[in-house]
Amino acid sequence: MKKLTKIALTAVAALSLVGVSTPIMSTHADSNFFVHNWDEPKNPIPQTDQGNAMQNYNDNDLQVMRNKLPKFKPRWGHYKHVRNTNEFHTYNDSANGNSLITKWYLPTGFNVSPEEHGNYQGIVMANNSIYLLESMGTGANQGAIIRFKLDALEKMGMMDNGNQNLLLNIFSYFNPYTDQGRQNNQQFVDYINATADSRADMKKSTSQLQKAQTEVKNGKDVINKSAENYRKVSRAYKHKYAKEIKKYFNVDKNNDRVRNNRKQDMKKQNHKISNNPKDYLAKSINFKQLSKAEQRKVRKLISARVAVKKTFHEYKFLRDKVYKQIDQSKAKITTLQQKISSDQDQINKAQNGNQLLGQYEAVTDSVEASPLINIGHGQTMSYNPANNHLYLAQDDKMGDFSNDDKNQITELDADTLQPVHQYSFKLMHNGKNLGLHTLAFDKQGRAYIGVHSGPNGVKKAYSLYIGSLNNDKVSFKPAKQVIHWAGSWNQNLTYNPVTDRIYMVSNDMVTSVPVDKLNAGTLKSKDVHYNAFNSGREWEGLTFDGEGHAYALLLWRGEILRSDYVLE
Repeated sequence: MKKLTKIALTAVAALSLVGVSTPIMSTHADSNFFVHNWDEPKNPIPQTDQGNAMQNYNDNDLQVMRNKLPKFKPRWGHYKHVRNTNEFHTYNDSANGNSLITKWYLPTGFNVSPEEHGNYQGIVMANNSIYLLESMGTGANQGAIIRFKLDALEKMGMMDNGNQNLLLNIFSYFNPYTDQGRQNNQQFVDYINATADSRADMKKSTSQLQKAQTEVKNGKDVINKSAENYRKVSRAYKHKYAKEIKKYFNVDKNNDRVRNNRKQDMKKQNHKISNNPKDYLAKSINFKQLSKAEQRKVRKLISARVAVKKTFHEYKFLRDKVYKQIDQSKAKITTLQQKISSDQDQINKAQNGNQLLGQYEAVTDSVEASPLINIGHGQTMSYNPANNHLYLAQDDKMGDFSNDDKNQITELDADTLQPVHQYSFKLMHNGKNLGLHTLAFDKQGRAYIGVHSGPNGVKKAYSLYIGSLNNDKVSFKPAKQVIHWAGSWNQNLTYNPVTDRIYMVSNDMVTSVPVDKLNAGTLKSKDVHYNAFNSGREWEGLTFDGEGHAYALLLWRGEILRSDYVLE
């Protein structure tokens, strides 16, 4: 097995071992996406450059909803900070009885830049992955997308309760921007080299073990299926011919002749199954003395009986054959388990009690990170389920834009994290150029922008704009109804495919509406749901798993919490 060298590690570990920090540049490349020119792809990113993408509309045509708001005091600042990461938090929803409970604490950063300081601005759960957007700070407009594969996290036990500090501990221990972290990375290199053969052998044995276990399972399934088929045929035979069996066949289990005949039948099953009536008829019945009609009936009974015996013979032959294969696979499993146990002993010896070495290895196999990119403010990272792509706006300015500025959105492949398209456009209305700072997509691929403002200066209003981002055109129009807003800052806009609702996220306040009624302009007061929590913290993002449970991203420190129930 070839030994690893310092250079053979990931860029993070390599930089840590030689004590080099990643340079930070304030000038973005031509695409206004990659921070460093050397990260730019060879071919330019395809562009859609458009003027005004906002459709014409009249503010007076919009309906401002004035449904009753929950009792809630919006939090605009002075957020609570968390210092003890051994605590589990439970934040209750006073309106609906749901709760958010600590799932993971996040490290100061994922070691992509010395400028990181635990500032997370976005979260997406999709594509069997969790995507986190790490920001290098307000005004820097730089950050990185971190992707963790869910099946790998589950294998590590991170989806189980009680491992809330695992990511925090691992990435803090191997922080390459501290002297101790560089020493720990060298320790990791030594561990990797010392266990290279054992890990490779264990990987191979584990694959073979899984294959052998599958063979055992499949073999048992084959036997059970064959046995069930025999039972089905036997039950049908008895159900259909029960009376005739009693009349013509000897079914007395205590009769010595019957038992002897059955033993003979078992022997014959290995060769040829008899069709001779005398092997089936009761001793008191003479076949030749039966009428022609009864003889035909008896032969029909015998034919059905033979079919049952043949089915049993096939089952027994298959069972014996497959059980031999199962025994061979079980013996192989025992040998492989012993090999794996021996390899694990060698790995444990190399760890010398430091489990973080093995955990870091597992994490590095499951994590991907983009280069430093222009993330803007960072709260627009969103997922389009219609094309399996991520989207991120480079909203370098907060608030509305000048009339000369354009919104820019970069579309990325969710698997490679590479940009596939960029959109530049204005959102002009009544002489103002709307700057987008939140973005979401529903399962049909429709795009949504959310703005904490209303028509004609209406207060406590939240306007949604519905549109599309196509390679040849960008188009948006306002939703016909404006939401009655109960929160403070407009932190995030997201979509839950399980409930088919759009969620507007503010600090401790999550407001949601059904997508179909929003698009149709038929929202009623009862359709607007308010979820009021009590964390007192700054909210940055919200996403959902395949069952509809919410995962909330909160600061400070970075923490992900999961809802008890589906968030409506």
